[in-house]
Amino acid sequence: MGTIEFHGWGARIEDVEKADRLVFDLDPDEGLDFEAVRAAAFQFRDMLQSIGLTSFPMLRGGKGVHVIAPLTPRAEWPEVKAFASRLTQAIAQNDPAHFTAVLSKAKRKGRILVDYLRNQRGATAIMPYSARSRPGAPVAAPVTWAEMKTIDAPSHFHVGDAPELKKRAASKALADWGRADQFLSDLMKP
Repeated sequence: MGTIEFHGWGARIEDVEKADRLVFDLDPDEGLDFEAVRAAAFQFRDMLQSIGLTSFPMLRGGKGVHVIAPLTPRAEWPEVKAFASRLTQAIAQNDPAHFTAVLSKAKRKGRILVDYLRNQRGATAIMPYSARSRPGAPVAAPVTWAEMKTIDAPSHFHVGDAPELKKRAASKALADWGRADQFLSDLMKP
């Protein structure tokens, strides 16, 4: 198929109509460094934690980071998308100097786009350990929040790191990465 990058739906095959994760794609403007993305990821983690959702960071292998909140598949796509949209809009309105929810590159100067559209039926997101079709062949990689404090770039890992990535995937630190028994509460639904 000529495929390099693997993207997947945010649902399980048993019921593709119910999301099993929220994905917030933090995509920085060209002029921003990784420190801004790192700070944004922690801000998202803290916001999600304040409403009772555990989240996990994933280096995208490009410029940004995904903040992923796993869900027990109960909520259907329209409510998951509505929740993600409302949360993203609230963060962008609360901190317009750093965040935007507007997709236009011209309107995100100096800010981080929070792409919440990964949270709708048929949308996909890069999968963990997928190689990216970019110079240097970076790999999208799960990391811990502790590692996120010191990691140097969202393209830190590349295909040449396969033995290290395989070892990391089996490590105790990442054993429960992306797993949490949590739901969108009734208060968060539209």
